[in-house]
Amino acid sequence: DAELDVLVTGLSSLTDTWRNRAQGRFLVQPAEDYELRVFMTRPRLPRDHPFVQELGNLYGFPGGHHRHWEFVQADAIMRVTVRIDWSEAGAGQLVEVPRPHGIEDFSADPSILDDLDFPLVDVFGQMRSKDWPGKVTSKDELREDGAADRAFAAAATVGAERSPYGGYAGGPRLDATGFFRVEQIDGKWWFVDPDGYLFWSVGGNSMARGGVTRVTGRERLFPEGFSGDVNAYIDNLKVKYGESDWESAHTDVTLGRMLDWGMNTVGAWSAPELGAAEKVPYTLIVHTFKDGIGDVGKIPDPYSDRFRQSLHENLNRLAGDHAESPWLLGVFIHNELEWKGGIELSEKSLAGPPNSPARQAAIAYLRERYENIGLLNEAWGTDFENFDAIRPGTSTRDAYSEDLTEIMENFAAKYFQVCRDAMREFFPNHLYLGGRFNNFHPIVTRAASRYCDVVSANLYHYDVSAFSMATDESRPLLIGEFHFGIGDFGHWGRGLRAAKDARNQADLFRAYMGDALRHPNMVGAHWFAWSDQAVTGRFDGENFGVGLVSIVDRPHTKLIEALRETSTDAYRIRLGK
Repeated sequence: DAELDVLVTGLSSLTDTWRNRAQGRFLVQPAEDYELRVFMTRPRLPRDHPFVQELGNLYGFPGGHHRHWEFVQADAIMRVTVRIDWSEAGAGQLVEVPRPHGIEDFSADPSILDDLDFPLVDVFGQMRSKDWPGKVTSKDELREDGAADRAFAAAATVGAERSPYGGYAGGPRLDATGFFRVEQIDGKWWFVDPDGYLFWSVGGNSMARGGVTRVTGRERLFPEGFSGDVNAYIDNLKVKYGESDWESAHTDVTLGRMLDWGMNTVGAWSAPELGAAEKVPYTLIVHTFKDGIGDVGKIPDPYSDRFRQSLHENLNRLAGDHAESPWLLGVFIHNELEWKGGIELSEKSLAGPPNSPARQAAIAYLRERYENIGLLNEAWGTDFENFDAIRPGTSTRDAYSEDLTEIMENFAAKYFQVCRDAMREFFPNHLYLGGRFNNFHPIVTRAASRYCDVVSANLYHYDVSAFSMATDESRPLLIGEFHFGIGDFGHWGRGLRAAKDARNQADLFRAYMGDALRHPNMVGAHWFAWSDQAVTGRFDGENFGVGLVSIVDRPHTKLIEALRETSTDAYRIRLGK
């Protein structure tokens, strides 16, 4: 009666096995004959391809062409591996797995532009050429949904054994401080809610907002009369609840759904009305001016007064409404900064103009380390006339690498220290939730562990059970984003991790959340995103089928069942009961 956990990997290179691969994870039930179909991401299309010219710079196109850091050459698969985990089997049980085998010859999707049915989407933003259960066909259906969802939301309550904040009222109660904090208990990290109950964060990103898609220049994709920018999700809500009070009705329904589904955190980039209602804990995210380091445009210069001023202004702007709120879980500062590997940021800092604060800080460090330029030249094997003449990339000696590593360590520490100090000034009662890493430079993650209350990371993995990063101090880890995308509802974009279908998506949600709940450092995980993205792409071209709800605000049933079941059992799983 053991469930099998199966990871399938297809490789089109035996040297670059991290990038040239396609993966899928599947949960197979006892005695089940289950077809494992892996979505194979093909290379990104060139700008002159007819799909790009006609549809725009989307993330996902017909045929599996996708903007992604992983892709395979579909006609050159060199190896397929199947990893089967039967750890759920009890001691002494026999697990018999018939030989896995292929079922058919592989063939790539041959779709061309002329195969598409224009306009692509209907008046509700749904793909016209595909049908599925729950697809809306009339405005009357949306209005009926609105009446039913209002009644549903009015009856929603906090789940059993839950504190008002969504903490575990059935477990131990610690000191009540009136604000969220973190504690390590019996080797596991936890949030502790304002009333002193253990709290594990189950959240979502971009909640209740939808997103705009561009019509201008792509009119052929849309029904007649569409123009400018369109937010189909919001337009559908206006039909569903009426123009006059759709915002308040949608806020109430979203909060009711969260309570019923067991979600206890409003994640980043969500509608502010959700946090203001003081029914569910929420987070804030702050972005700042970024000076840029060399040609690395998405890293702020932490030595810059302009960065510090921008950070203080943005935190101060939020503090008036939020600094005293017990419902605020914490504050993220930035998202997925482009921390480079090795000593690249140090070299970019040294390559900057003389008035660059980052260059000035690097030169100041070298002046302090070496009494005079002669000693530096001797160590580096260089012939600079003075410290102001120092340029990067001029030495291959160990001393050069060691010094630039130290400059990188100083840079990272300065960044997190400035952010931490600003949080202490404007939000002294709240948690600094870090910067939502999507890469893990060990120098940077170690610095984060010294200054962040909680380190956050966007982990688009199939399995996070063994995830780790370099740290100087044990810290709680909050997963800022994860998802598994599907094409069941007309989307070409399958997200950053793909699922076979709605059943597989729900299975992957359960497995991922189970991994995270059992991980000693993980204190929460937030799904990205609340609603499906537009089939025709948001502002940057993302067109992923990754929502908890559809573009017409209908919940995706299998995924919500998995969310509700996992949330109900979350604290028992975390506590090993």
